[in-house]
Amino acid sequence: MNEKFRALLGFAVKAGKVSFGHDAVKQCIRLKRAKLLLFTRDASERLREELKGLAENVPSLELSESADELAVILGRRAAALAVGDEGFADSLLKNVDQR
Repeated sequence: MNEKFRALLGFAVKAGKVSFGHDAVKQCIRLKRAKLLLFTRDASERLREELKGLAENVPSLELSESADELAVILGRRAAALAVGDEGFADSLLKNVDQR
């Protein structure tokens, strides 16, 4: 995760636009609020398939960090996250590969 991506994700968390964990992400998807799904490298295949299946048209990213590493960065441990703001989601997608 590059610094700009990390900063944007941190801003989204502080703004309350990120849902953490299976149940919260599932709820975000059901309410049609999810604009981007994020999965840690140690997220189970079952979790990925379930959430991606529910969010058919929502883009998703595989992070290189584990859930524990993400917890150090964001302050909350979860293998799946949903960004519920289109602006943050677009910015994160644009900055995912930039160094």
